[in-house]
Amino acid sequence: MTTKEIIAAYEQGARANHQNQHRQGNLIHLTAPGEVIMTGDLHGNELNFEKLIRLAQLEKNPQRHLILHELLHSTENLSVDQCHSYRLLARAAQVKAQFPHQLHLLLGNHAIAQRCRDEILKNGQPMVRALNAAISFTFAEKSSLVTQALDDFIMSLPLAVRTENRIWLSHSLPSQRHLKSFDNAIFDKPITLEDMQSNISLRALTWDRSYSESTLQALQKIWDVDIFVIGHQPEPKGVSRYHQCLIILASDHAQGRYLPFNIHRSYTPEEIFALARPIASLI
Repeated sequence: MTTKEIIAAYEQGARANHQNQHRQGNLIHLTAPGEVIMTGDLHGNELNFEKLIRLAQLEKNPQRHLILHELLHSTENLSVDQCHSYRLLARAAQVKAQFPHQLHLLLGNHAIAQRCRDEILKNGQPMVRALNAAISFTFAEKSSLVTQALDDFIMSLPLAVRTENRIWLSHSLPSQRHLKSFDNAIFDKPITLEDMQSNISLRALTWDRSYSESTLQALQKIWDVDIFVIGHQPEPKGVSRYHQCLIILASDHAQGRYLPFNIHRSYTPEEIFALARPIASLI
């Protein structure tokens, strides 16, 4: 994409995020009839992204929803300390603009780190610096315009999806130490840069990693759901199951998985776990 196309993709994608007919505050509510394809972190994996887009065939399936998160920051093919994963996010923003009510991109901790200029390491590499270096190198005097459009797109991302059949989908979940202080108002108020920097509830939802069974049981009651599907954690096999009701996906490597399910029927956690499919099997 050219500089103009990159900026336009982010700007149009941000508008589509705000105009999503399924969005209420910072939550996406999906009702039957419909299908969902949930993914784990993608971290710059363009091959897996394109496979998932071809799988979804959103243009032919208006009741199908594809959920993506954590597209930024990859150490694969990291050349001269530059990370070009902004291209994947721009490509996703293009698809979002084309299918504003079917593609849902969720906020994750790497996107927050990029927006806040809060350095984050991946495999020992400083990813915010690498991505900023790539933008500066590629766009030169136009880099500030690209960065601004990227920042605005990140600010427009919703936090989670809940489905009519009681499944919760987000990048991560709050841990026990943040459960008592977690404020559900974060799902209703406009997200600010200050929230990304210091709001305990927002950061717990996107950064925490430790999920006890009692925490999950409490969240089931608070959010009135039965099953959680998230990413955020490395999963060498692409999928794992914790404490009965929690499924964790990873989609950023050769063993990556995706999870398709229908909204019109109920599932047990065992059934949901069994639905996870390898991305490598896709054309």
